Amino acid sequence: MKRRNFLTSVAMLAGSRAFAFGATTRLAIAELDLGPGTIARPQAWRRLLYELGDTTSVEVGTEVFRHGLEDEALFEHPFSVVAGAGAIAPPSEAGVERLARYLAYGGVLLVDDTTGGEESPFYLSIRELIGRIYSARPPAPLPVDHSVFRSFFLISHPVGRVDRFRWLEGVTVGTFSPVLVMRNDLSGALDRGLDGRDRYACVPGGEAQRREAVKLGINVVLYAMTADYKRDMAHVRELMKEGRLE
Repeated sequence: MKRRNFLTSVAMLAGSRAFAFGATTRLAIAELDLGPGTIARPQAWRRLLYELGDTTSVEVGTEVFRHGLEDEALFEHPFSVVAGAGAIAPPSEAGVERLARYLAYGGVLLVDDTTGGEESPFYLSIRELIGRIYSARPPAPLPVDHSVFRSFFLISHPVGRVDRFRWLEGVTVGTFSPVLVMRNDLSGALDRGLDGRDRYACVPGGEAQRREAVKLGINVVLYAMTADYKRDMAHVRELMKEGRLE
């Protein structure tokens, strides 16, 4: 996918970021497979799609796609996730370049640390990966008035399966945050077995905490889809200044 195609799509649709990726009008979610250290939780993301469709007017699909960095199909999805429980091996330069291109073209990546731990090997290795793309912009806590906390529900602080870290981290370019980092195991709060039962208890807040986690998930997806045209263009111009957009 070339930058000119992305810009043409944005200009024609004036704000619909999702349509710059692929032709489908039904939202799907892409899970990134970065090898050992990352995990698959498709049922969690299917639940999020269901909750999103049930709560908003967004047309959602039911499929969750799993892609590696080498898979061009990643560019069909405006929103992707990577969940992990252990350290990941450093991706190749080609893989990092492809991820950088995906983010530069408007894709949003949610990093979900499922450990909830302070010194999580997954979190530390993801920070290294992000540093290879945004060397001057390490993930940092987002301000409480960030758009992701207001895109649908008003969120006071992000919770998942656990409620340990009271902030959501992000990498912000201009006014847009293409990378969001969740350290409270969002997918653990969403995940269900094939029998429809929740897999994990939410601690310490129980079901009320799980409902707040669902709200956060909805907000994150809507943030990924609805950043406006002016913000997209500012984002692209900033990346061009840094020489990371051809």
